[in-house]
Amino acid sequence: MNDNYVHKEDGIVYIDENIPGPKEKNNEYISLIELCNSQLTHSCNCGVKCEENICDCLKISGGVNYTSHSESHYLKLYKKNKNVMLTYPIIECSAHCKCSEKCGNRLVQNGPIGTLYVTTCKEKSIGLGLFTNKFIAKGTFICEYAGEVITKSEAIRRQQYNENKRKMNYIFCLNEHVSGGTIQIFIDPSMFGNIGRYINHSCEPKSEIIPVRVNSPIPKLAVFSCVDIFPNEEITFDYGASYLTNSSKSQDLNNGKTCLCGSKICRGYMPHNVY
Repeated sequence: MNDNYVHKEDGIVYIDENIPGPKEKNNEYISLIELCNSQLTHSCNCGVKCEENICDCLKISGGVNYTSHSESHYLKLYKKNKNVMLTYPIIECSAHCKCSEKCGNRLVQNGPIGTLYVTTCKEKSIGLGLFTNKFIAKGTFICEYAGEVITKSEAIRRQQYNENKRKMNYIFCLNEHVSGGTIQIFIDPSMFGNIGRYINHSCEPKSEIIPVRVNSPIPKLAVFSCVDIFPNEEITFDYGASYLTNSSKSQDLNNGKTCLCGSKICRGYMPHNVY
């Protein structure tokens, strides 16, 4: 992975990929560690380039995941359709595959784009935000939202602590619906995180998070641009995006913090979901 970013703030450890959270004495934590230590068993025997009807990884993914974008020389998400929920997981080729490292099905694992920088937002009360110094085309992979992978009980404990201490809550809850059930993954980059931790909320976001699996059953939270983003614009996503949080019950918006995103369709309050 090529990630040369660092934190400007003291007391935060930079990590380029997810790590397990602190040890807990319960079965929930044991199950999480087993998941963290597990690997996806599939692999492909392709040559330099993987082809849709031959590559086993692409077959599991239900077809091609990405398509090349000649202008930016990055790859763009291929299957995302806002009107249709993805019915297949996005699986990238891994170290166990025979294909080249330049295979078109290797994207998120290569690390963030190199145009990002962190600075204070125009609305200074928001604090720091993530920006780009070059144009980012719609559909481009930007970075991962990486942090500690924690249990639900630890996520609830941290959320309550943050509320009591009036601290920022960075915990992201991913809900994936499988075989009639819901699998929840909790990522917290508050103390251990990458460049993605600086992405602020907006009711009119410029990016969205899509789970992508590389080697591990625990997905990477991949940030893709959902609109064209121009130089020196802030990169944002919707903290309450329904396609990621629709199994949680949203609390009364009046119990949340005032939203300062400034968009024309601002809901007035920050999303606040119960796990």
